[in-house]
Amino acid sequence: MIHSTNTANPLRPKGLFTSPLALCAAAVFVLTACEGANVFDEPALVAPEPVLAEPSLSADTGAAEVSAAPAPRSVGASPTLPRTGVITAGDIDDGLNMAAFQRYAKRAATETGLPASRLGDPLQARLVAPDGTPLPGVRVTLRRKGKAEPFFDGYSGVGGRVTVFPRMHGASSAGIFELRAFRGDQQGAISAMLTTKDAPVQVTMPATLPARPDFLDLMFVVDTTGSMGDELAWLTKEMRGIVRQARRQAGDIDVNYGLVVYRDKGDVYEVRNFGMDLSAGQIQRALRQQNAMGGGDYPEAAAKALATGVGQNWRRGQGKRILFHIADAPPHSRDASRYVDAAAMAAGKNVQIFGLGASGVAAESEFLMRQAALATNGRYIFLTDDSGVGHAHAEPSISCYRVTALKDLMRRVLVSELTGIRQEAPSSAVIREVGTYQNGVCKN
Repeated sequence: MIHSTNTANPLRPKGLFTSPLALCAAAVFVLTACEGANVFDEPALVAPEPVLAEPSLSADTGAAEVSAAPAPRSVGASPTLPRTGVITAGDIDDGLNMAAFQRYAKRAATETGLPASRLGDPLQARLVAPDGTPLPGVRVTLRRKGKAEPFFDGYSGVGGRVTVFPRMHGASSAGIFELRAFRGDQQGAISAMLTTKDAPVQVTMPATLPARPDFLDLMFVVDTTGSMGDELAWLTKEMRGIVRQARRQAGDIDVNYGLVVYRDKGDVYEVRNFGMDLSAGQIQRALRQQNAMGGGDYPEAAAKALATGVGQNWRRGQGKRILFHIADAPPHSRDASRYVDAAAMAAGKNVQIFGLGASGVAAESEFLMRQAALATNGRYIFLTDDSGVGHAHAEPSISCYRVTALKDLMRRVLVSELTGIRQEAPSSAVIREVGTYQNGVCKN
């Protein structure tokens, strides 16, 4: 098991000024706006009236400082070196490594003193067609046996997986539960009984079921304090075209975008909400009004920002609701419970949270981000030192992962969610591997 030293990085003081380019990267996965291009090949849209009520901030003209020196390579190094300036990353899907997460969470809660989500005793199922093909995108409900009303109403995810934590939804984890999986016409349902003590229960459904989402709601909650400048500037370059590629592989889909940026109390703003029903052009315009600055101490207003993002007007129905939280610092300890509660609210809305930990991430940030990801069937993504971009990145507390270019990882994540089929990196794209990794599962 690899354990993180996870201390706040003294090389990354808050409050540094960075460039407007760095802030354009807050739209990391959807925009090529900083270069004036439309990622989605759609007709150019004219932005409506400004989405901000607050006064705009003048852009800072200082250049973000980025180190191009390659970092020392660590355990499991591959002979394939990344190109200089290519941001590298790994990820963990704790839903595929539940026992390991439970051990980690118990230790992390003690070490950090932060609250733990109600992530014990999950109900797990896997929906498949008669030939064993996974069935994502199937509506499912869960209720206690003998109860009339379900406590959960959602959809199967990548690989047909269903993972629900009853206590997070206000239900006891004891007893027998009824899972109902509905046919595409919603006129009939297949039922299965399960308990929290079971391994994932396989539920066979008719093959003629919808598998693709009708829409994508994509929200970015971004830390815009000074220390985020270097990664954000590089993310703009690395992330070009990711969502365009994902959409091409997944088929045409209606997309809504949302943006929340934040700093901390005492800064020019604490949380700034641009709303959910935005175009790529509107997000570009909003970001160009910002500067990466402020955040004099390590913790930031992450809890309030996440709650703001989750509280948006997400669409209902058979679609994908994805929130990327991009940050390098946790909320203040006094606000940590609010962060946990926001993740629980997201789970109730079928909003998936994907945390992206930048180079200042310490034990507190990793613990809270991983809880939010597991609670909502997302993943925790973390930058690594393999590229030599930015300052040092703490080693995550996980036993296995693969390092690839961040742009490739994020494309695979989005394609996985939009198609319902998990996408793995080809061996030629793997820069480094730690532990024994097999399709997202740690075998060591």
